[in-house]
Amino acid sequence: MTLPEQNFVSDAPPEELGPVHEVVARIAGSDPLRVAVRSGGTELSYGELDAWARRIAASVRAAGAGRGERIGVLVEPSNAMIAAVLGVLYAGAAYVPADPAHPDQRIADVFADAGVCAVIVADGTSDRLPTLTCPVIRAEDAREGEEATAAAVTVTPHDAAYIIYTSGSTGEPKGVLVEHGQLSASTWARRAVYPGAPVFLLVSPLAFDSSVAGVWGTLTAGGCLVVAASDEIRDPERLVGLVERRQVTRLLCVPLLYGALLDAATRQGRRLDALDTVIVAGESPTEALVERHFALLGRTVALVNEYGPTEATVWASYRRYEAPGPISIGGPVPGVRLYLLNEDLEPVPRGVSGELFIGGTGVARGYFGRPEATAQAFIGDPFTDVDGAKMYRTGDLALWNDDGELEFLGRRDQQVKIRGHRIELGAVEAHLRTAPGVSDAAVVTNAERTQLVGFVLSPPDISTPPDISPELIREHVARRLPQAMVPNWIHVLDRFPVTVNGKIDRKRLSALAETCPDSQTEDAAAAPTDDTTGRVSAAWAEVLKRKDVPIEVNFFDLGGHSVKLFELQNALERHAGVRLSVVALFSHTTVAAQATLIRDGVPSDDGSAVVGREASARRSRALRARRQRLEGGQRR
Repeated sequence: MTLPEQNFVSDAPPEELGPVHEVVARIAGSDPLRVAVRSGGTELSYGELDAWARRIAASVRAAGAGRGERIGVLVEPSNAMIAAVLGVLYAGAAYVPADPAHPDQRIADVFADAGVCAVIVADGTSDRLPTLTCPVIRAEDAREGEEATAAAVTVTPHDAAYIIYTSGSTGEPKGVLVEHGQLSASTWARRAVYPGAPVFLLVSPLAFDSSVAGVWGTLTAGGCLVVAASDEIRDPERLVGLVERRQVTRLLCVPLLYGALLDAATRQGRRLDALDTVIVAGESPTEALVERHFALLGRTVALVNEYGPTEATVWASYRRYEAPGPISIGGPVPGVRLYLLNEDLEPVPRGVSGELFIGGTGVARGYFGRPEATAQAFIGDPFTDVDGAKMYRTGDLALWNDDGELEFLGRRDQQVKIRGHRIELGAVEAHLRTAPGVSDAAVVTNAERTQLVGFVLSPPDISTPPDISPELIREHVARRLPQAMVPNWIHVLDRFPVTVNGKIDRKRLSALAETCPDSQTEDAAAAPTDDTTGRVSAAWAEVLKRKDVPIEVNFFDLGGHSVKLFELQNALERHAGVRLSVVALFSHTTVAAQATLIRDGVPSDDGSAVVGREASARRSRALRARRQRLEGGQRR
C-alpha cells in the first residue's frame, strides 16, 4: 500500500542496542566517579548507584524473584527511587511503579493487577501496604553492605522492562507492558534527538511515563539526573532555585507547570541561563507559552513539544522551536512511523483529518493480562515488511499541514488529558456509580478542558432516596482514584438530558457544566468575617473564577488543583500582601485556614517568619510597647 511521503521515517535504531541497564553498567565501569544522581543534599556517583542497584537486585533474587517477574516500586522521588528501578532491571525483572500520592486502594489495585511478587519501599512508604502478602524490600537496607559482584541477569529484547498503569475505561487500572527492545529503541532515539550528557531535572512521578524519558535518557547518556523531591515539585519557586543551583540544562514537564516556572523565574529575576532545552509534553502548549519562553529565555534555549502515548514508549513525534511559531506536534521521532488513516484504515491526503496510528520500534507489547483490549488497540502494520510489526491505534485525530507537520485535533472517544494525565471518562463514571445512592453517572470536562465535572442520578425506584451529597460522593471516589481523576464538581440530577436516540446528551451536559450553580457549596457559603478573610476570599474568587467563595470548603472541592495553587500564591500576594509557600497552601486548604495563617504569621521552610500586614502591625505595636516599658523602667 502506498503511503504519503510524510509518513516515512528517515532513521532507524541499530539492530543491537542492548538493554538500558547494561548501558548504565558500562558507564559505571568506565567512569565510576562521575555524578549520576542528585536529590536533596546528597548525590550518587555512577559507581555508587551501580553498587546500590546490584545489592537491591540481590535482595530481589533472594525474595525468589527474577527474570520474567514483576516487582512493585513504591518510593518517593529520591536517590533510592533510581537505585530501586535500576536494581529491578539488574535482577532481570520488570518494575511496576506506583505513585505514593495515589490512594492506598489505587496502589493496592495496581500491584494486584500486575501480580507483583515483591515490592520495594523506602522511608515514608513502608506502612502504605498493610494487606500486602508478598515480600517487602527496603531500599535503604541495601544502601550499604557487602559488594554485590553477581552479574546482571541476561535479558532479551522481548522481556518486559516495566509496566505503567493508565486509566482503564471500566474503572480498573490498565497496565501497558513495555519490553526491553522498545525501551532501548525509544531511549536511543532520545539520545539522537537530544545529544550530549544533560543535567536533567526530573519532576515526573515514576508512575508517569515521562519519567522513563528522564531516567533512562539521562543515565544512558552519562548525564546527571537531578531528582526533585515531592515538596519541591509542588513549588515552582523552589524548582527554579533548583535549576539555578544544580545548573540544570534540560527539563521536561507539562505546559501548565512550565508556565508556573516562568512566572517564578520572572518574580525572582532569574534567567535560568544553564538551560539549553525545555521539553513540554502531556498536553498541547499555547502559542502564548511559546512566545513567553523565548521572551524570557532568548533563542539560545530550544523549546520542544513532544507527543506520544504510553503505548508508544513515551513519545512518537516532536516539534522543536528555535523561535515562536504555530503549535504542532511536528513529525516522527527516529524509528517511528506515523500514519493518518480513515475508517477503512487507508491513508488520508495532506490537509484531511484522520486517526493517528503509530508504528515502528517503540510500539509496546500491549496491555498486561488484557488480550482483548490489546487486540483492539494493537493491530498488524500493513505498511511495513517487518514480520510481526504492529501499529497502535491512538484514538487521536490529526492532519498533515502544508508544512508537513502534524496538527493535533483532539480525541475521537471519551479519553481526555487533564494536566498531562490521560483519563478515561468511563473509568471515572464507573467509580461514581459505586458511590452509595448513585444509580448512574456521566462525566464531562469544562470548556477549558482543565477540570472534570460529574453528574449523578439518584435511584428512581425508591420513595426516600438516601443522602447523596456531592461532598460524600467526592470523598468516596477520592479514596480510590488519583487526584487528577476526581471530579472537581459533582452535580446531582433527577434525570440526564438525552439525544433523539435516547443516549445521554453529553453536549448538553457540557453546556450545563458551565452554567450549573455550585449546589454542593451553596449552604457552606459564608460572608467574610474580617478584612483578612475578605482579602483571601477575593484571591480565591479571582483564581477559581467564582463570585462567592465559602470560607470553610476545601480549595480542591471548589475546582482547584495543584497547578492552580501557583496562581493562588500570586493572587494572595496581590490581595493580602503575603506570599504563602505552596507547602502551606497544601496543608491549609480553606479560606478560613489561610486567613488565620496570615493573621498569626506564617513560618517559612527555613524557620524564619513570613508575616502578613496584620501580623506585622501587631508585632510592631508589641515591640513599641516593650520599648516604652523598658524606657520607662530606665527613667525610674
